[in-house]
Amino acid sequence: MSIFQIASLGIFAALILVGIGAFATYGGVKSSAQIGKVTVWGTMDASVVEPALTSLREKDGSLQGVSYVQKDASTYIADIIDAMASGNGPDLFVISQDQITAFSDKIGVIPYSAISQQVFTDSYIDEAQLFLTTDGAFALPFTIDPLVMYYNRDLLSSAGYANPPQYWNDFLESAPKLTQLDGSSNITRAAVAMGSWTNVLHAKEILSTLFMQAGDPIVVRNGAGTPTPVLGTIVSSDPNTTENPASSALQFYTEFANPAKTTYSWNRSLPLSQDAFVAGTLAIYFGLASDYATIQARNPNLRFGVAQVPQVQGTGVKMTFGELTGLAIPRTSTNPTGALLAAEKLSSQTGIATIVAGTGLPPVRRDVQMDTSKDAAKSVFASSALISRGWLDPDASKTNTVFENMIESVMSSSESPAQAIFDAYQVLQTLLHTNSLHASS
Repeated sequence: MSIFQIASLGIFAALILVGIGAFATYGGVKSSAQIGKVTVWGTMDASVVEPALTSLREKDGSLQGVSYVQKDASTYIADIIDAMASGNGPDLFVISQDQITAFSDKIGVIPYSAISQQVFTDSYIDEAQLFLTTDGAFALPFTIDPLVMYYNRDLLSSAGYANPPQYWNDFLESAPKLTQLDGSSNITRAAVAMGSWTNVLHAKEILSTLFMQAGDPIVVRNGAGTPTPVLGTIVSSDPNTTENPASSALQFYTEFANPAKTTYSWNRSLPLSQDAFVAGTLAIYFGLASDYATIQARNPNLRFGVAQVPQVQGTGVKMTFGELTGLAIPRTSTNPTGALLAAEKLSSQTGIATIVAGTGLPPVRRDVQMDTSKDAAKSVFASSALISRGWLDPDASKTNTVFENMIESVMSSSESPAQAIFDAYQVLQTLLHTNSLHASS
């Protein structure tokens, strides 16, 4: 045979072997394959996960070999990487939306031949699509923890407000009425905790929400499926402004910590935002749905309510930030078929319903209903989950610094919002480029 024919046969044979390997790994998922022993790692409290697993085992005996190991959140990523390197890693692990990019070269992608894209998008909330690639899914959605608005009923009603702000523009009027200053212009009661970084819990989530609501998704996948930064590159739809939406959002956020503005209601000297809210000196606190139980436990006498995060008036699409987690299969798993079977069952309608009942978090699946009849807060959590969005974070710890620098540089007047956004874009580009080189090496 000619060299060309030999090469062609070699390539064809290699493709067959790849196909056989993929089928051997995931092809039997829909058959009668057994799950076997599957170890799951995550940072969720074992006291929540174990009862859910016990309940699922009672309904499905094939899950008897599935066990959960709670890991320390502060060392979670390092623990997984070290365990994978030593060959002692889990068969399945819980990954968050801000860890997808960092782990992209360490996860076995679940092909669409195992779980079709149509089934995935029809089953899970929109934010779950962050897990999708051109070839399959990095993970199967597990939990969603949306950003919501907590408000002090007594402080709002005392200022003459029957309901919390529905739009961000409402704060222009309400912030001066809700904020109280003493004779030395010190804030004794704050309208809303926004503007700074160090003492605003979930500042990154709040600012991300403002960016995305303004029409800037921060990081997206390009046509080749590669994460690409777009922060600050989106053109405003308002013909009367030359500012990009991200710059306007950053300026709006920081104005609440600017003493020269009528919206001034927060500064660095105040306590952590959740502490101030629990103490009754903060009217509005933006927190995650998972903060609800903590606030209740810290101050059982606090009269507070929960509402969706305010929106940009005049836009038809509602949006909030959501902390999404999913179940991913490491490439080093010794039982990938069993791991996928376990992930499917844990993220199924029955599995998610059990997790919802145990955690109080809203469902990540569209076909799971949350009982909201006796709890108004859960109704807000469920509706907020449906409008949750996120972005492909290249490195959560490093982008925390990026967001902090954006906020602090504008607060100190060392940079304009536009320049701060441009600097952030440059860093995001470098981080994503570095990740791309690392994944391809």
